[in-house]
Amino acid sequence: MAVGKDTLRRFIFEGEDILGSIVRLDDVWDTLRTADNYPSQIEPLVGEAAAAAALLGRSLKFDGRLTFQVQGAEHLRLLVMQTDNKLNLRGIARYGDKLPEYFTELVEGGLLTITIESDGLGGKAERYQSVVPLSEKTLADCLGVYYRQSVQLPTVLLLDASNQRAAGLMLQAMPERKPGSGRWKQLVEELKGMDVLRMSGLDDSALLSVLFPEDDIRLFTPEPVAFHCDCSDERIENMLRMFGVDELSSLASDPGPVEIRCEFCNKGYEVSGERMGKLIAEVSPSASGPLH
Repeated sequence: MAVGKDTLRRFIFEGEDILGSIVRLDDVWDTLRTADNYPSQIEPLVGEAAAAAALLGRSLKFDGRLTFQVQGAEHLRLLVMQTDNKLNLRGIARYGDKLPEYFTELVEGGLLTITIESDGLGGKAERYQSVVPLSEKTLADCLGVYYRQSVQLPTVLLLDASNQRAAGLMLQAMPERKPGSGRWKQLVEELKGMDVLRMSGLDDSALLSVLFPEDDIRLFTPEPVAFHCDCSDERIENMLRMFGVDELSSLASDPGPVEIRCEFCNKGYEVSGERMGKLIAEVSPSASGPLH
Protein backbone atom coordinates (compact mmCIF):
# COMPACT_ATOMS: atom_id res chain seq x y z
CA MET A 1 0.00 0.00 0.00
CA ALA A 2 1.36 3.44 -0.92
CA VAL A 3 2.17 5.92 1.81
CA GLY A 4 -0.50 8.63 1.93
CA LYS A 5 0.64 12.14 1.05
CA ASP A 6 -0.83 15.07 2.97
CA THR A 7 -2.97 12.87 5.19
CA LEU A 8 -3.81 12.47 8.84
CA ARG A 9 -4.86 9.06 10.10
CA ARG A 10 -6.21 8.22 13.52
CA PHE A 11 -5.90 4.90 15.29
CA ILE A 12 -6.99 3.48 18.62
CA PHE A 13 -5.55 0.85 20.94
CA GLU A 14 -8.43 -1.55 21.50
CA GLY A 15 -9.11 -2.17 25.18
CA GLU A 16 -6.76 0.58 26.35
CA ASP A 17 -8.66 3.80 25.49
CA ILE A 18 -5.48 5.24 24.01
CA LEU A 19 -5.95 7.25 20.82
CA GLY A 20 -3.27 8.10 18.27
CA SER A 21 -2.80 10.07 15.06
CA ILE A 22 -0.06 10.25 12.47
CA VAL A 23 0.24 13.08 9.96
CA ARG A 24 2.36 13.35 6.83
CA LEU A 25 2.67 16.64 4.93
CA ASP A 26 4.37 16.64 1.53
CA ASP A 27 2.80 19.06 -0.98
CA VAL A 28 1.28 21.12 1.83
CA TRP A 29 4.67 21.45 3.49
CA ASP A 30 6.32 22.35 0.18
CA THR A 31 3.81 25.17 -0.29
CA LEU A 32 4.34 26.46 3.24
CA ARG A 33 8.13 26.36 3.24
CA THR A 34 8.56 27.91 -0.22
CA ALA A 35 6.32 30.87 0.63
CA ASP A 36 9.45 32.43 2.15
CA ASN A 37 13.17 31.75 2.09
CA TYR A 38 13.35 30.43 5.63
CA PRO A 39 16.83 29.98 7.13
CA SER A 40 17.95 26.54 8.31
CA GLN A 41 17.22 27.35 11.96
CA ILE A 42 13.60 28.33 11.21
CA GLU A 43 12.40 26.04 8.40
CA PRO A 44 12.26 22.78 10.41
CA LEU A 45 10.39 24.53 13.20
CA VAL A 46 7.77 25.82 10.74
CA GLY A 47 7.35 22.24 9.50
CA GLU A 48 6.97 20.91 13.04
CA ALA A 49 4.37 23.59 13.71
CA ALA A 50 2.44 22.59 10.58
CA ALA A 51 2.37 18.93 11.63
CA ALA A 52 1.38 19.94 15.16
CA ALA A 53 -1.43 22.20 13.95
CA ALA A 54 -2.94 19.34 11.94
CA LEU A 55 -2.72 16.98 14.93
CA LEU A 56 -4.28 19.53 17.27
CA GLY A 57 -6.86 20.69 14.74
CA ARG A 58 -8.23 17.18 14.33
CA SER A 59 -9.73 17.52 17.81
CA LEU A 60 -12.11 20.28 16.66
CA LYS A 61 -15.65 18.89 16.86
CA PHE A 62 -17.33 21.97 15.36
CA ASP A 63 -16.99 24.45 12.50
CA GLY A 64 -14.16 26.71 13.53
CA ARG A 65 -10.41 27.12 13.60
CA LEU A 66 -7.38 26.57 15.76
CA THR A 67 -4.52 29.07 15.74
CA PHE A 68 -1.14 28.02 17.05
CA GLN A 69 1.13 31.01 17.70
CA VAL A 70 4.61 31.65 19.09
CA GLN A 71 5.28 35.32 19.68
CA GLY A 72 7.39 37.72 21.69
CA ALA A 73 10.72 35.94 21.36
CA GLU A 74 13.82 37.92 20.45
CA HIS A 75 14.81 35.64 17.58
CA LEU A 76 11.61 33.86 16.52
CA ARG A 77 9.44 36.95 16.60
CA LEU A 78 6.31 35.32 15.24
CA LEU A 79 5.23 31.86 14.16
CA VAL A 80 1.58 31.41 13.24
CA MET A 81 -0.02 28.20 12.04
CA GLN A 82 -3.76 27.99 11.56
CA THR A 83 -6.11 25.14 10.67
CA ASP A 84 -9.85 24.75 10.47
CA ASN A 85 -11.92 21.69 11.34
CA LYS A 86 -11.49 20.41 7.76
CA LEU A 87 -7.68 20.42 8.14
CA ASN A 88 -7.03 23.35 5.83
CA LEU A 89 -3.65 24.77 6.87
CA ARG A 90 -1.83 28.06 6.43
CA GLY A 91 1.05 29.65 8.31
CA ILE A 92 3.98 32.09 8.39
CA ALA A 93 7.08 32.88 10.46
CA ARG A 94 8.93 36.12 11.15
CA TYR A 95 12.40 36.17 12.67
CA GLY A 96 15.43 38.32 13.41
CA ASP A 97 19.06 38.23 12.34
CA LYS A 98 21.92 36.11 13.73
CA LEU A 99 19.71 33.19 14.68
CA PRO A 100 20.88 30.66 17.28
CA GLU A 101 20.75 26.94 16.52
CA TYR A 102 18.72 25.57 19.43
CA PHE A 103 14.97 25.74 20.02
CA THR A 104 15.26 27.04 23.58
CA GLU A 105 17.37 29.99 22.40
CA LEU A 106 15.16 30.71 19.38
CA VAL A 107 12.02 31.02 21.53
CA GLU A 108 13.61 32.57 24.63
CA GLY A 109 11.32 35.28 26.02
CA GLY A 110 8.35 34.13 23.94
CA LEU A 111 5.04 32.47 24.69
CA LEU A 112 2.99 29.78 22.97
CA THR A 113 -0.65 30.75 22.50
CA ILE A 114 -3.30 28.32 21.29
CA THR A 115 -6.63 29.86 20.32
CA ILE A 116 -9.75 27.88 19.43
CA GLU A 117 -12.62 29.73 17.77
CA SER A 118 -16.01 28.34 16.82
CA ASP A 119 -18.06 29.86 14.03
CA GLY A 120 -21.08 29.43 16.26
CA LEU A 121 -24.76 29.25 15.40
CA GLY A 122 -26.85 32.35 15.01
CA GLY A 123 -23.79 34.57 15.41
CA LYS A 124 -22.88 33.12 18.83
CA ALA A 125 -19.21 32.47 18.15
CA GLU A 126 -17.02 31.31 21.03
CA ARG A 127 -13.32 31.76 21.63
CA TYR A 128 -10.95 29.95 23.99
CA GLN A 129 -7.30 30.75 24.50
CA SER A 130 -4.47 29.04 26.37
CA VAL A 131 -1.03 30.51 27.00
CA VAL A 132 1.84 28.10 27.62
CA PRO A 133 5.44 28.96 28.58
CA LEU A 134 8.08 27.83 26.10
CA SER A 135 10.10 26.21 28.85
CA GLU A 136 10.79 22.79 27.29
CA LYS A 137 13.59 21.69 24.98
CA THR A 138 11.37 21.03 21.94
CA LEU A 139 8.12 22.29 20.47
CA ALA A 140 6.61 18.81 20.93
CA ASP A 141 7.41 18.87 24.66
CA CYS A 142 5.91 22.36 25.02
CA LEU A 143 2.70 21.08 23.46
CA GLY A 144 2.73 18.18 25.90
CA VAL A 145 2.66 20.80 28.69
CA TYR A 146 -0.31 22.47 26.98
CA TYR A 147 -2.26 19.23 26.96
CA ARG A 148 -1.46 18.47 30.59
CA GLN A 149 -2.28 21.95 31.87
CA SER A 150 -5.10 23.18 29.63
CA VAL A 151 -6.73 20.03 28.24
CA GLN A 152 -5.80 17.71 31.12
CA LEU A 153 -5.08 14.77 28.84
CA PRO A 154 -1.80 12.83 29.08
CA THR A 155 -0.29 13.37 25.63
CA VAL A 156 2.98 12.59 23.89
CA LEU A 157 3.97 14.11 20.53
CA LEU A 158 6.78 13.49 18.07
CA LEU A 159 7.42 16.15 15.40
CA ASP A 160 10.04 16.55 12.68
CA ALA A 161 10.53 18.13 9.26
CA SER A 162 12.99 17.96 6.38
CA ASN A 163 12.94 19.83 3.08
CA GLN A 164 10.69 17.10 1.67
CA ARG A 165 8.26 16.19 4.44
CA ALA A 166 6.85 17.31 7.77
CA ALA A 167 5.54 14.54 9.99
CA GLY A 168 4.08 14.04 13.42
CA LEU A 169 2.76 11.35 15.73
CA MET A 170 0.52 11.95 18.73
CA LEU A 171 -0.77 9.57 21.42
CA GLN A 172 -3.34 10.47 24.06
CA ALA A 173 -4.76 8.64 27.05
CA MET A 174 -8.50 9.28 26.92
CA PRO A 175 -10.45 10.53 29.99
CA GLU A 176 -12.45 7.30 30.31
CA ARG A 177 -9.30 5.17 30.40
CA LYS A 178 -9.00 3.03 33.52
CA PRO A 179 -5.44 3.01 34.89
CA GLY A 180 -3.82 -0.24 35.85
CA SER A 181 -2.41 -1.96 32.76
CA GLY A 182 0.71 0.22 32.68
CA ARG A 183 0.55 0.33 28.88
CA TRP A 184 0.51 4.13 28.70
CA LYS A 185 3.76 4.43 30.63
CA GLN A 186 5.32 1.74 28.45
CA LEU A 187 4.25 3.53 25.26
CA VAL A 188 5.77 6.81 26.41
CA GLU A 189 9.07 5.05 27.07
CA GLU A 190 8.99 3.13 23.77
CA LEU A 191 8.49 6.30 21.73
CA LYS A 192 11.44 8.17 23.22
CA GLY A 193 14.04 8.90 20.58
CA MET A 194 11.98 7.52 17.70
CA ASP A 195 12.75 9.07 14.29
CA VAL A 196 9.20 9.95 13.24
CA LEU A 197 10.35 11.37 9.90
CA ARG A 198 12.06 8.14 8.89
CA MET A 199 9.21 6.01 10.21
CA SER A 200 6.68 8.08 8.24
CA GLY A 201 8.05 6.49 5.06
CA LEU A 202 6.21 3.28 5.98
CA ASP A 203 2.53 2.88 5.21
CA ASP A 204 0.22 3.12 8.21
CA SER A 205 -0.33 -0.58 8.84
CA ALA A 206 3.37 -1.40 8.57
CA LEU A 207 4.32 1.55 10.75
CA LEU A 208 1.97 0.56 13.57
CA SER A 209 3.02 -3.08 13.31
CA VAL A 210 6.66 -2.05 13.74
CA LEU A 211 5.97 0.36 16.57
CA PHE A 212 3.40 -1.65 18.51
CA PRO A 213 3.68 -5.31 17.44
CA GLU A 214 1.86 -6.71 20.50
CA ASP A 215 -1.11 -4.31 20.47
CA ASP A 216 -4.53 -4.66 18.89
CA ILE A 217 -4.89 -1.42 16.91
CA ARG A 218 -7.81 -0.22 14.82
CA LEU A 219 -7.05 2.22 11.98
CA PHE A 220 -9.51 4.84 10.82
CA THR A 221 -9.91 6.18 7.29
CA PRO A 222 -7.17 8.61 6.18
CA GLU A 223 -8.21 12.27 6.16
CA PRO A 224 -6.79 14.77 3.66
CA VAL A 225 -4.82 17.79 4.83
CA ALA A 226 -4.66 20.77 2.44
CA PHE A 227 -3.09 24.19 2.18
CA HIS A 228 -5.78 26.84 2.00
CA CYS A 229 -5.69 30.61 2.43
CA ASP A 230 -8.94 32.53 2.75
CA CYS A 231 -7.52 35.87 1.66
CA SER A 232 -9.69 37.97 -0.67
CA ASP A 233 -10.10 41.54 -1.94
CA GLU A 234 -12.57 42.17 0.88
CA ARG A 235 -10.19 40.90 3.57
CA ILE A 236 -7.30 42.93 2.13
CA GLU A 237 -9.42 46.08 2.24
CA ASN A 238 -10.51 45.32 5.81
CA MET A 239 -6.85 44.98 6.75
CA LEU A 240 -6.04 48.32 5.10
CA ARG A 241 -8.81 50.04 7.07
CA MET A 242 -6.96 49.09 10.26
CA PHE A 243 -3.91 51.14 9.19
CA GLY A 244 -5.47 54.55 9.76
CA VAL A 245 -5.39 57.71 7.64
CA ASP A 246 -1.66 58.51 7.87
CA GLU A 247 -0.44 55.06 6.85
CA LEU A 248 -3.01 54.75 4.08
CA SER A 249 -2.06 58.18 2.75
CA SER A 250 1.60 57.18 2.74
CA LEU A 251 0.80 54.01 0.79
CA ALA A 252 -1.26 55.98 -1.72
CA SER A 253 1.35 58.73 -2.18
CA ASP A 254 2.85 57.12 -5.30
CA PRO A 255 0.89 57.12 -8.57
CA GLY A 256 -0.68 53.91 -9.72
CA PRO A 257 -2.29 51.06 -7.81
CA VAL A 258 -1.03 49.85 -4.43
CA GLU A 259 0.11 46.23 -4.41
CA ILE A 260 -0.51 44.21 -1.25
CA ARG A 261 0.70 40.65 -0.82
CA CYS A 262 -0.97 38.14 1.48
CA GLU A 263 1.55 37.12 4.13
CA PHE A 264 0.25 33.56 4.18
CA CYS A 265 0.11 32.61 0.51
CA ASN A 266 2.06 35.45 -1.17
CA LYS A 267 -0.83 36.19 -3.53
CA GLY A 268 -0.76 39.76 -4.82
CA TYR A 269 -3.71 42.16 -4.71
CA GLU A 270 -3.88 45.53 -6.47
CA VAL A 271 -5.87 48.36 -4.93
CA SER A 272 -6.48 51.20 -7.36
CA GLY A 273 -5.68 54.81 -6.51
CA GLU A 274 -9.39 55.61 -6.67
CA ARG A 275 -10.22 52.83 -4.23
CA MET A 276 -7.41 53.90 -1.88
CA GLY A 277 -8.90 57.40 -1.85
CA LYS A 278 -12.26 55.97 -0.83
CA LEU A 279 -10.69 53.87 1.92
CA ILE A 280 -8.88 56.95 3.27
CA ALA A 281 -12.16 58.86 3.27
CA GLU A 282 -13.92 55.99 5.07
CA VAL A 283 -11.44 55.91 7.96
CA SER A 284 -10.93 59.66 8.21
CA PRO A 285 -12.21 61.11 11.54
CA SER A 286 -13.90 63.86 9.55
CA ALA A 287 -15.83 61.44 7.39
CA SER A 288 -19.57 61.93 7.72
CA GLY A 289 -22.24 60.12 5.81
CA PRO A 290 -21.86 57.94 2.74
CA LEU A 291 -19.47 58.69 -0.10
CA HIS A 292 -20.84 59.97 -3.42
